[in-house]
Amino acid sequence: MLCIFALISAQPLYSNAKDPDFGLAAQPSLFFQSAAALQLLLEKLVLEHPQVKSQWQTVQAAGLQTRIAQQAYWPTPSVSIERAQSHPPDPSYAGSPQVLTFKVHQALWTGGRLTAQSDKAEAMQGLEQARLAEVQQGLAIQTIQAWAELVSAQRQQVVLRNSQAIQSELLSKMMRRVDQGLSSRSEAHYAQLRLLQAGQALSDAQQQESRAWVRLQQWIPNVANMGFKLQSANDRETQAHLSQLLTANESISLADWELRSLAQSPVLQRLRMVLQVQLAELAEKRAALQPEVYVRAEHQRGHYAYANVPPTNRVFIGLTASTGAGFSLVHQLAALQVKRNSTLEEIEAAQRSVIESVQTEYINAIASKSKLAALRLNLESSQELQLAWERQFINGKKSWIDVMNAARETAQAELAIVSNDMALLQTYWRLHILAHGVSGWGAP
Repeated sequence: MLCIFALISAQPLYSNAKDPDFGLAAQPSLFFQSAAALQLLLEKLVLEHPQVKSQWQTVQAAGLQTRIAQQAYWPTPSVSIERAQSHPPDPSYAGSPQVLTFKVHQALWTGGRLTAQSDKAEAMQGLEQARLAEVQQGLAIQTIQAWAELVSAQRQQVVLRNSQAIQSELLSKMMRRVDQGLSSRSEAHYAQLRLLQAGQALSDAQQQESRAWVRLQQWIPNVANMGFKLQSANDRETQAHLSQLLTANESISLADWELRSLAQSPVLQRLRMVLQVQLAELAEKRAALQPEVYVRAEHQRGHYAYANVPPTNRVFIGLTASTGAGFSLVHQLAALQVKRNSTLEEIEAAQRSVIESVQTEYINAIASKSKLAALRLNLESSQELQLAWERQFINGKKSWIDVMNAARETAQAELAIVSNDMALLQTYWRLHILAHGVSGWGAP
């Protein structure tokens, strides 16, 4: 899968065009052509973005809650000290005015409450981890979108600069013909208009690159200081890598993409963990309907009723049970069951959404692949027609408008290939994110 990175054009991440008004300095030495470049960007993103850091703190807090739930099996010590004064004198407090009590409480049987609480804490930790993966996946897809826009804008600028140079050359030829009286002034004006249009298209591509750069700067602020080096790739190398990409993924069927995406989806993982939390809460509430058996040991120093009583040790075995206020526990169980049924329906809806996303990307990939040969043939045909129309114009068989249109159609054919290539790359990138996750998306 790493071969797909070399499909991007051999252009700097930020061009030599005039700096935008965002205060970003152009850095022609900064490149992102290497196969590891985008992978490194994603690794930094999913570790250093504030959203990721915030969610990671939540995961750590959930881990501490798990340890707290495990310690609920341990005995619970406590100490209390009280001093009583009464006026007028109370016979019930005729002994020591101060009593110190040490207690140790240990549950013997809770009907499964402690186990349910431990399971709930573990499920909550898994839930937060799934949310972390969901945040990382969303950020990765957004970064890939910005990356694709950036590279597309850079490749468009290469085409448009070449088109601008051709239009400038055609304008020079027309001006010479006008000076020689071979063509009218209106044809020169038309050539000037086409040159201005090419310049405007180039400016639009530069603005697109600037916007994509700003987005990358927001997600990875120090991206400009990462210092990647350019590994140039000509068009033949680009097409070779594209062929490798298509060959590597040709054997993967739609059903395989769907199964992998369903197994990997952080949204589904989150909903399944929500279901586990709800099951643990159901078990906890059912356990609350059961009596709890406990043992308590006490060591008391002092006695309110009698003076000079030696320290006393006691052991209690007790049983407690409660139905909550009225019979509220029963209604709580019913409410939790309804929530569980709702989560099951939500899981079904999420599965359909994942399958729809995979199928959409798969269809888009097929559509882009089906255009490759036609777009290449269209470009070759446009280039041949452009040369032929120039020759026929000199011979008086074609008009100057035909020549200008042929040059524009050649540029449009090149831009169509750029657009299709980037759409295909983006589709496969998103498919691999869906199927393999952020950490394993570069796997073949």
